[in-house]
Amino acid sequence: YDVFLQCDSFRILHEDSWDGRVNSFFNATWNAIFEILEHSYVSLAGVLTLLTVSFFFVPTKLSRRRRALLGFLHAAAHITSAVLLMLLMELGIEICIRNHLLATSGYHTLYEWYRQAESEHFPDPTGLRARLEQWTFGLYPACIKYLMSAFDIPEVMAVTRSTICRKGIESLPRGGAIIYYVSVFLYFWVLSTPVVSMVFGSYLYVCINWFHIHFDEAFSSLRIANYKAFTRFHIKKSGDLEVFTLAVDKVPKEWMLDPDWDMEPKEPLQMSHTRRFPSKWRAASGWSDPTSVVRVVDQFVIPRTAVDPLLPDSAP
Repeated sequence: YDVFLQCDSFRILHEDSWDGRVNSFFNATWNAIFEILEHSYVSLAGVLTLLTVSFFFVPTKLSRRRRALLGFLHAAAHITSAVLLMLLMELGIEICIRNHLLATSGYHTLYEWYRQAESEHFPDPTGLRARLEQWTFGLYPACIKYLMSAFDIPEVMAVTRSTICRKGIESLPRGGAIIYYVSVFLYFWVLSTPVVSMVFGSYLYVCINWFHIHFDEAFSSLRIANYKAFTRFHIKKSGDLEVFTLAVDKVPKEWMLDPDWDMEPKEPLQMSHTRRFPSKWRAASGWSDPTSVVRVVDQFVIPRTAVDPLLPDSAP
């Protein structure tokens, strides 16, 4: 935020052709990125943090060079998108100001419209509102005024931006600057959420198709209910550990109570896996019942470690 405001953003639209406007827009974006790297301490710290996190987010399966390249490209995509969105938002506010849609009468435009509509449609011949203002020591209109100002975020952004562009950021008190940055952040959050999702989704798409990493993250992001797998262990009498990986391609979406489970006689403290019908539930559709379509996709045995009789702590 400390590299903005871009008070001269409207010059982008002064170009004669759309090609010139697009080139001017991307030149302004490039200059803003360089301003972050050269003059902005806070934004530079954020960029370095993002680069570090992006590097360590890449699995160690790849070499350091590939991790660095992939992390840099991922972070660069986020940074470029953020600067583009901020510049677009600056340009949109400036267009509204130039067309007298915002920043026309100070911070309380919405409240003034409310007072005008109130006096026009809800007259107060008895002077009740004036007495309420007197009885509450001015809190009654002040609360409405500042609440409306809080909800009229575009007007706050436009008026504050105009003040900063005319007099500089130093002319604002600290509270005013905080209010401005919070207002910008709220709108920037709305704009950036779908863009960040697209950038991260593209990163996962590239990773799973070309680098064969991030399968768990990509699969969970797709929110596919099917293709579930789980692991079961079996300790043999010899002490070997046998591992089974069971998978179901199609997971049922509708379930029903199993009448066979209800009618089966049950002994006290009987383990469910020893019963003929261990589950209380079954799939509503017989062809998709997991017990009939489950398959073993992997099976291996981990041999028992040989015990050294010379070790004092070894079991007999």
